Amino acid sequence: MARARTPHAARQAPPSAASGAQPSQGAVLWLSVEVPDRFGQGGQRRQYHQIAALRERGWRIVVVSPAGPQDDASIAELTEVVRPRLHVKGRAVPGAARRLARRVRSGGWDAIVLSHQDSVWLLPDDPGAPVLLDVHNAMSSWLLARGLPEQADQHRRLEARAIARADGVMTCSDAEQIRLVAQHPDVAARAFAAPLGIDPAEWPEREYSRSAPLVALFGGWAWEPNRRGLDWFLGEVWPRLATLVPDAECRIAGTGMDTSSVLPAGVAFVGKVPSLADFTAQATVIAVPVIDGVGAAMKFTEALATGAAVIATPDAASAFPDAPAQISADPDAWATWIAARLTHRATEPVPAAARARVLAERTWSACVAPVDDWLRAHTGAARGAADRARAHGREST
Repeated sequence: MARARTPHAARQAPPSAASGAQPSQGAVLWLSVEVPDRFGQGGQRRQYHQIAALRERGWRIVVVSPAGPQDDASIAELTEVVRPRLHVKGRAVPGAARRLARRVRSGGWDAIVLSHQDSVWLLPDDPGAPVLLDVHNAMSSWLLARGLPEQADQHRRLEARAIARADGVMTCSDAEQIRLVAQHPDVAARAFAAPLGIDPAEWPEREYSRSAPLVALFGGWAWEPNRRGLDWFLGEVWPRLATLVPDAECRIAGTGMDTSSVLPAGVAFVGKVPSLADFTAQATVIAVPVIDGVGAAMKFTEALATGAAVIATPDAASAFPDAPAQISADPDAWATWIAARLTHRATEPVPAAARARVLAERTWSACVAPVDDWLRAHTGAARGAADRARAHGREST
């Protein structure tokens, strides 16, 4: 029924899973239809780094994610992973859901993290432990703002169903928390934000070069807000910038881009790169265009860690409102600001001051603190209730 994977002793542990973890705080079951993955898309990477940071704080975590094509290699090196086969060719495997429910109820968990409302079907009735729901993004609010009321209602019902099962609810930013509460006022007292962070091991010190007038972008371009942002940058910003700085260059890294499309002169798509730190080391400017975005853009915080000057749209920077970056939705302002950075790149500070700030304030170790606080408070209360119940039982005999 299930395939369990545990950290392989012969493999080198990821930097964020270094030894020296605190004594065990308790056992957490992590339920997710999306496999946490250090090398995956934003939500997968967020889960991976949160789990790594919580392990460093002493929590034992077991991840359960349905069997499927998503890669579990990176998370399996970090912690135990169970991949139950619940469906085959779209059909439910007989008895698989009951076996998973028994495993959840009998595991002796101190808490359960339900990652994303789409994962609620993995949670059995009466799970036997406090449940923390991570909604990631308030999709109902986003769809409503885009003029899609029917889709918004559908997601609102899905969110409500998941929220009703949870003792606590977290979002990826203060802005998303406000949007979620606007759609579900009754969740206000149980909701909190756990901001996006960075892993300093992924952004080591290195040699920086500003020899070329280079602008760099990276991201998952299949995600519509990213794709719309890239189209806006290439169609509205780049022509203006090329007029101001004719020798300007642009390199775009990532996945999900239509490689058959014709790019403007001076622009190149390089695909997925092995190291974003190496890719961005020669860039004077990192551009983060997101249009009609939902949630928080992990790549914005990562852009600040590159050491380059950063410019972003308001949607890209919504989770970090006081970020040391240029924030604008005006293509003329973008082109003018980038042109100034490229023209004066020989005298621009390298690395930019933003790098030191995010490396000090926005590590995953720091950003996971609200989750750690919730787990401590609720597992402590649950243990206290259990102890009182056992004591009452002894007095009654």
